[in-house]
Amino acid sequence: MKNQMSIAKMKKVTIIGTKDKQEQILKKIMKKGFLQIEDMSPILEDEEYKGIFQNNEKNEEIGKISQKLLTIEKAISNVKKYNDVKKSMFSDKNIYKELSEKIAENSYEDAQKVNELSDMIEKKSSEIKEFDDLIKELEPWINFSISTNLKNVNYIKIILGTISLKYKKEEIELNLNKQKLDYSINVISKDKTKMYVAIATKNENLLQIKRILKQFNFEEKEIELQDETVEEKIQKIRIIISNLEKEIETYKSEIKPEQLKVFENLYDYYLSQKDLKLIQKRIITTQNTFYLEGWMPEGCELEKNKEYIIKIREEQENEDVPVCVQNNSIIQPFESITNMYSVPNKKELDPNPVMAFFYILFFGLMLSDAGYGLLLTLGCLFIIKKKKYSKGEGNLIKLLTYCGISSIIWGVFFGSCFGNLIPLKAVINPLTDVMPLMGLALLLGIIHIYVGMLMKAIMLVKEKKIFDAICDILFWYLLLTGVFMLVIPIVAGDIGIWSVVGKYLAIIGVIGVLLTGGRKEKNIIKKFTKGLSSLYGITSYFSDVLSYSRLMALCLSTGVIAQVVNLLGGLVGPIPAVIVGIIGHGFNLANSALGSYVHTSRLQYVEFFGKFYEGGGKEFTPFKYKNKYTRIKEEI
Repeated sequence: MKNQMSIAKMKKVTIIGTKDKQEQILKKIMKKGFLQIEDMSPILEDEEYKGIFQNNEKNEEIGKISQKLLTIEKAISNVKKYNDVKKSMFSDKNIYKELSEKIAENSYEDAQKVNELSDMIEKKSSEIKEFDDLIKELEPWINFSISTNLKNVNYIKIILGTISLKYKKEEIELNLNKQKLDYSINVISKDKTKMYVAIATKNENLLQIKRILKQFNFEEKEIELQDETVEEKIQKIRIIISNLEKEIETYKSEIKPEQLKVFENLYDYYLSQKDLKLIQKRIITTQNTFYLEGWMPEGCELEKNKEYIIKIREEQENEDVPVCVQNNSIIQPFESITNMYSVPNKKELDPNPVMAFFYILFFGLMLSDAGYGLLLTLGCLFIIKKKKYSKGEGNLIKLLTYCGISSIIWGVFFGSCFGNLIPLKAVINPLTDVMPLMGLALLLGIIHIYVGMLMKAIMLVKEKKIFDAICDILFWYLLLTGVFMLVIPIVAGDIGIWSVVGKYLAIIGVIGVLLTGGRKEKNIIKKFTKGLSSLYGITSYFSDVLSYSRLMALCLSTGVIAQVVNLLGGLVGPIPAVIVGIIGHGFNLANSALGSYVHTSRLQYVEFFGKFYEGGGKEFTPFKYKNKYTRIKEEI
């Protein structure tokens, strides 16, 4: 694939091959990773092709693979859980090794076994919890030593229960004595809220005693003992718990940490298998052959083979073609920013190269601290080195690296390094030179808008609409430039003859917009009215320019907060100052970086893209490996 900064021309690819070689050929295409395979199923609705073609019914296979992926994902989680395997965000991915079907199935059985072991561990752990809860219930009664056989004597009944500590034993006895009942009440133990009591009485007095005890919020407890004391029962339960814990340790020992890489590779194997089956659903077949169509960028080559017939042609004018943006490694990270707004359509210019320059410029200006920029850059470079990103991965990290470098440069320009912590000689001091900073922000805004208008002009010329470019761009250039030149003396002082030049440029621009703004109208009055209303559009341009004051605002915000952190650090002493500095500057870096990311994106989307960019393209999505846990070597 050619590495150029443009929207690639696409080629239509048709492949016909024998049905038995279908999967093999698709795997080759998958490894190449530059062919988008189209959905051919609509052809089946055409009466002409009914009975000739059929689609690949893969729903059952896809369902089975999806279930396997869930099983493997669970096994990966269990290996991490029971071996305390924690992968750092900086950990490198495993190298993907394509498995044979036999090895994959064997590994899948291992994953199932791990999950079964995990289920057993969970079951045994649940049993232990139940026994622990039982011990907690029994422990207050550990001093209860009356034989349980006595409870079953016909004329004697023993009841156990709890009574709130707000009631005294004497108070309970007083109420029982009033009824002249034979009984014995013993306090077995107490905790913070209640006492545990055993009450012995004659059988015929039982109901009356329970009725009296109810007045004291008595809660009866049932304890099952088998010719044993409470203490003996607790000891037996602890032996059971000990045996269960041994079983759990045995199960855990069978879940080995080295299984993690195996299962991660297995997951990505089945993930590729699922993608393969999903793609097969897009392909139509006859009894012995398969047929597919797709798109690939110009410059890519599919090797010809006896196993299939391949036909390649250029895209046609009105075809619904996916858009493949080709940029170098520096520009690629910024494609995600553009795509969040909209994918370019095939008729317009790729905005990414120009947008990337301004994005880096504005982000750095907003963050505007050499210390923060250095931390951001080094942090990103560290992650890139540790993660060893494959092509197309880690775009955000790479983007922030460039923005960090820009922040270092702007920080030196503004004399800011962790605020005023490390003194630097400033070209413009944001805290004292507010008006020059505002002027710089607005000037950059004007340039940004002008470049957006230039992009529109280039697109119009490319479409051979030169007159439209003159009317809609050139006259507005003259008008806006003239107005800006007339405004400069008001805020910055006399600029001599340039004020006169500005006046004439503005006049030419006004006349041009007035006469051509309604050129598509047939009625002369409508032409004039439309031209007049077009002039009102100058207010939107002024509003757009003022939006760039946020460059100054965020620059000031970063610097002020940084200096406040330093001031607070100076008030608390050396050691606390370090803590205050780390927390304060850390927060300011995170907050300012986020603000810079958001507001820089907004300036691109609203003020810049609004001048020329339509979007609405269909993103190019080639059929390729999409691995979650592993990375692909280039030779695969």
